[in-house]
Amino acid sequence: MNRDSKSEAPVKKLRSRLKEATADAILAAAATVFAREGLHAAKMESIAEQAGVSVGTLYNHFTDRAALLEALRAKRREALLERLDASLAQVEGQPARVQLRAFVVAVFAHVSEHDVFVRLLMQLPEDAARTQNKSRVLAELNRRLEPILDRGIKAGELRAEGRAFYPALLVGMVRGALDRLREGDRASPAAAAWAEEVLRVFLKGIEV
Repeated sequence: MNRDSKSEAPVKKLRSRLKEATADAILAAAATVFAREGLHAAKMESIAEQAGVSVGTLYNHFTDRAALLEALRAKRREALLERLDASLAQVEGQPARVQLRAFVVAVFAHVSEHDVFVRLLMQLPEDAARTQNKSRVLAELNRRLEPILDRGIKAGELRAEGRAFYPALLVGMVRGALDRLREGDRASPAAAAWAEEVLRVFLKGIEV
C-alpha cells in the first residue's frame, strides 16, 4: 500500500462520518416537520431548512419523500431494538418476570416518546413497505422474547403448555394497549400503567 492510499483512509472515514451525521440530522428534522405540519403537508424544503442543509443535499441523501419515510421507519426500529437490548442487558440472568417487565416497559416508553410520529405513520395506508417493516419488527421482538420464555419454562417459572403462542399473545396485548393510548382516551391510564397492567394480565395466564 502506497503513502497516498494511507493518507486517504482518514479522509474517507471523515467523509463517511459527516455523511452519516448529515443523514441523521435530516431524519431528525423530518420527524419534527412531519409532526408539526403533517405527513402530506410537510415540504422537503421545510425539512431541509429545519436540518440546516440545502434542498440539493437533502435529495442527495434521500431521493424522495417515500425514501425519507422508509429511513425514518428504519431509524425508529433500530432505536427501539437498541433500547430493548439495553434494558434486557440490565436484567440478564434474573427471573423471567423481571425480564419480561423490562421488555414491556421499554416498548411502551419508546412508543410514548415518539408518539406523535407513530400516530402519523398509523395514518398511512397499508403498503408493501409498511407491511415489511411490521414483519421485521415482530421478528425482532420475537427473537428477544423467545429465549426469556424458554428459560422461564426451564426454571419452572412459566407453564410449558401454550408456549408457541406466548410471543404472539404478549406482542398482541402490547399493540392493543398502544392502540388505545393512541386513541387519546383521557380516561385511559398513562403508558407506564398500561405496561404494568399488560404484564400483570399476561403473567397471570402463564406463570406456574
